[in-house]
Amino acid sequence: CLSNLPPNAKKISNSYEERRKQATAIVLLGVIGAEFGAEIEPPKGSGRARTGGQVPEGFGPTSGGSTNYSLARHTCKALTFLLLQPPSPKLPAHSTIRRTAIDLIGRGFTVWEPYMDVSAVLMGLLELCADAEKQLANITMGLPLNPPADSARSARHALSLIATARPPAFITTIAREVHRHNAAQANSQSQQNVHTTTLARAKTEILRVIDILIEKMPGDVVDLLVEVMDIIMYCIEGSLVKKKGLQECFPAVCKFYMVGYCDRSYRIAVGARQGSVALYDVRTGKCQNIHGHKGPITAVSFAPDGRYLATYSNADSHICFWQMNTSLLGSIGMLNSAPQLRCIKTYQVPPVQPASPGSQNHLKLARLIWTSNRNIILMAHDGKEHRFTV
Repeated sequence: CLSNLPPNAKKISNSYEERRKQATAIVLLGVIGAEFGAEIEPPKGSGRARTGGQVPEGFGPTSGGSTNYSLARHTCKALTFLLLQPPSPKLPAHSTIRRTAIDLIGRGFTVWEPYMDVSAVLMGLLELCADAEKQLANITMGLPLNPPADSARSARHALSLIATARPPAFITTIAREVHRHNAAQANSQSQQNVHTTTLARAKTEILRVIDILIEKMPGDVVDLLVEVMDIIMYCIEGSLVKKKGLQECFPAVCKFYMVGYCDRSYRIAVGARQGSVALYDVRTGKCQNIHGHKGPITAVSFAPDGRYLATYSNADSHICFWQMNTSLLGSIGMLNSAPQLRCIKTYQVPPVQPASPGSQNHLKLARLIWTSNRNIILMAHDGKEHRFTV
């Protein structure tokens, strides 16, 4: 059918046909990798022993014994290209192939991750769904989505799949971007561009994914609770937390006993897995780390008047009482003065035994309840109480 066309038309037609075949190949390999990539054995005699959770090097036999050809790597590269490539006549912004790539990146993330720039991919997905609420709200229920709204929905779904498949990858990557963004904000030369970045525009979307992780995978979130709080503090304005409190602004994170908020001093305490406590000042956004325990923090709580912070670790069986700095400079936060804490008392407590072996039991072992400004109860999950006075 091309025999009677001029040479230039043949060239264009062949170019289109090549791209169509290439797109089909990418989609087919993407589906194979996303659905079966973790199950397909690596090629025999490849010289690489496969460890327990290792993703195979490729989807099938290599082209030669000594080559390190990997279908996973090349497919990942193609899918990432389709996601991040700027719009052009050959690859429009919300084309079907781009939306397919977004979907396959989300579904097969554990296979693609070793070959992927996770930060670039997450930023690309966040850029697509930064205005998702606006785009999806304008669609009449029951009607097909327009291409931009479909891209936003696909990107949102991919983010959820990535976060729940690999919570540490999502949390640490976003936390790193937040730290980078805060550093740029501190640099006066780049302040004018700060609020137009992808991260700033996608705050609602980031909080939505963090909310999903806390609900579905609290055990993974606890391991990175300080990084999660870094993200939350970035996404929620300090003035809003000061006005409404952390419980109203982001109730999901308050379900952890190792998170405490003081509405008198506007400070948030977060117990870490390493035995340290991160203390955030909501007004300044600054964070101070205190090392007080030899194992993961089980619970933290501020006294009602905000003068004391109690921390408990079931790992080292100690409860510590910290006195907050109540000097004028400390309370106002002048001269970059971080809230100084000093440990004034430490008590040893019999360790609390979990009700049954399980990953989630350590989240609810014990909690701290203040009965007055100087009296506190350490209440174990089985109802046993230990009373202390500061």
